[in-house]
Amino acid sequence: MYDREMSSSEWSLDVARELWGLNHSIRGDTITVDDEGYLAISIGGSSVRIKDVMEKYGFDVAYIRVLPLIGKAMRLVYETFTELARIHGFKGGLQPVFPMKVNPIDIVIDAIWRYGEKYGWGFNTGSIGELELLSKYAGKGPRILVYDGVLSDNVARILEGFREKGWRVVVDVESEHDLDILSKHPELEVGLRIKPLFKPGGKWAHSAGLEGKFGLTVNTLVKLREEYKWIEERARLLHVHAGSQIYKWSDVEAFINEVYNIYVQLTANGFSRLELVDPGGGLAYPYLDTRSGSIESPDYTVVDYFNHMLRVFSRLDKHPVLVYEGGRYIVAAHRIVVAKVVDVRPYSAEQLSSTGTSVVEDVLRGVRTIRDLKAVLKEYRRLIHRGSQGQQYTLEERELAEDLVSKIREEVVLKLSELLRAEPSSVDEVINDPFLYKLATSPSKRYILNLSIFADIPDSVLVNQYFQVAPVQRLNEKPDVVAVLGDLTCDSMGEIGEYVSHVRMHVKADDWFTRMDLRLVMAPYKRLKLGGVPLHLPVKGENYYVAILDTGAYQDPLTMKHNLIYGAPEIIMDEVDGEPKIEVVERNGKYL
Repeated sequence: MYDREMSSSEWSLDVARELWGLNHSIRGDTITVDDEGYLAISIGGSSVRIKDVMEKYGFDVAYIRVLPLIGKAMRLVYETFTELARIHGFKGGLQPVFPMKVNPIDIVIDAIWRYGEKYGWGFNTGSIGELELLSKYAGKGPRILVYDGVLSDNVARILEGFREKGWRVVVDVESEHDLDILSKHPELEVGLRIKPLFKPGGKWAHSAGLEGKFGLTVNTLVKLREEYKWIEERARLLHVHAGSQIYKWSDVEAFINEVYNIYVQLTANGFSRLELVDPGGGLAYPYLDTRSGSIESPDYTVVDYFNHMLRVFSRLDKHPVLVYEGGRYIVAAHRIVVAKVVDVRPYSAEQLSSTGTSVVEDVLRGVRTIRDLKAVLKEYRRLIHRGSQGQQYTLEERELAEDLVSKIREEVVLKLSELLRAEPSSVDEVINDPFLYKLATSPSKRYILNLSIFADIPDSVLVNQYFQVAPVQRLNEKPDVVAVLGDLTCDSMGEIGEYVSHVRMHVKADDWFTRMDLRLVMAPYKRLKLGGVPLHLPVKGENYYVAILDTGAYQDPLTMKHNLIYGAPEIIMDEVDGEPKIEVVERNGKYL
C-alpha cells in the first residue's frame, strides 16, 4: 500500500521487544522475534515464523494455539511452590486444579490432562456440561474434582460416578439447598465456600465481599451447622474466592491473610477435619509484564504470591494442603489471534491541500519550548470550541475547516517531536498536560483487520480487557504510525484503541516517535497509554499481519456470532519427541 523507507539506524530488536511487550515471564522464550524481525514460535529447538504459517495455508485470520505454553505455566506454578515450600519448611503440599470455566474446549482440557499428569492436576467444575466433557477422562486415572456449581440430584449422581472410579470428589456448599442434596449422598466430601469480608480492586471486585454472588457467610454456616450436624465430619475443604485478576499486591496480601484467619477460626471451632485450603483464582496474569501495578500489569509475581501464602500457613502446627486454582495464569498465553490488515484508512480528517499552511507555520515558527506550544494550543482550542457552537458551514467552508484543523494538529505534533528531540527531559511536561499528551499519542490511521472482536476476543468488548498486540513482521523496523484496529463488524465497539507502552531501557529521543505520523510511542521507564497500536504501513503487495496475544482464557467459551463472523481456523502447535508438530483445523472442524 505504501513505499517503504529506510528505518532508523538506532532501532534494535531489544527496543522492539520492549515496545511490543514481548519480554514476558511466561511466553517470552516461546513467542520470540528472530534476527530478521519476524514474530516466531520456538518449540523443541525449532522456530516457526507466524507469517510463514499464515501464508502457507492462505489464512487471513487464524487462532494459533501453542500448547507447550500451557505445560510451561503449569511447571512454573508447581516448581515455584515446591522451591518456596522447601525454604519455608512447609509440609502440607500443593493440589492444583483447573477451573474449566476459564476454557472448557476439548483441546485445552486435553492439554491440562496430559501436561498435568505428573503434578496430579485436578479440575474445578460448575455445571453439568463441564462434568459431561470431563467424563471421558474419568476412567483414565484418578484426579481430584472440586464442584462448586448449583447442586442437584442429577449432578450428585454424576459426581458419585467419578468417585467410584477413584477420583476424590469435593462439593462446595453455598446454601441450605446444597446441604439438603448432600444429605442423600453421604460419600461425597464437602467444601465450605465462605464469603470474604475483604473486597479487592479490579474488574471482578463485585464477586467478592459479603454482597458477592458466591459462598456462605460465617453467620449462615453457624446456623446451618445446628441442623446439618454431619457437616463438621464431612467438611474437608475451605474455599474463599476474591475474584479474578487481582492486580495490586497489597490486595492479594490482605486477602491471603483473611483466608488464613478464616481457616484458623473454623478449625478451632468444630471444623477440625478441614485439610484443603483453596484461596480461589485471584492470581493475576501479566498481560503486560512490567509490574507497574496497573490493571493490565500486576505489581507482583507467582513467586510473591506463593511466598506470602507459605509464610503465613507455615505458622500452623499442622500444615494444610493448598489448592491452586488460577486458570487464567495457566492458559492465557497459549492462544494467539492473528489477522491480516485488509484496509488502511485515515483515523479522522487528513490534510489534503496547502490551505492554512503558511498561517500555521507562522504561528508555530516562534515556538521554542513546550510552554510556548501550550500557549499556542490554548488559542487553538478556543477557536475549535467557537467553531463548534452551532455554526453552519457550506461544503466549501467545511472542507477548509477540516483542512485547517488537520493541518494544525499535524504541525503541532511535528513541532512537539522537534522540541522533545532537542530537550528530552521535557517529556514530563507533555505527559502531565492532558491535551498535549492526547495529541502526541493520538492515532492517525485505522487498520481494518479480517476478524471480529466480538467473536475472537469478546472480553475486549465485554469488560474492556487489555490484550497485548504486536506486528507479525518488520519488528526490526521502527513503527510508522499509531493505528486503531477495527474489525469487519458493523459495530463501533469492534475496535482496539488502547495500547500501553512501558519501555524499561534507555532509548535515544530520536526513536521515541513513529516515523510517518511522528506520534510519541515511548519514553524510557515511563508508562504511556497510547490511543492506538504502533504499527508499520503495509507496503504494496505485502500481507501485513497483526497478532493479538494472551487470548487463551475465557475468550473461547464467550465467543459471539456478531454479523455471523465467527469460528476462525486453528493452527495447533505442540511438541512431540522434541520436535514441533503442527495441525490445522478449518472452521468446520476438519483437519488439514
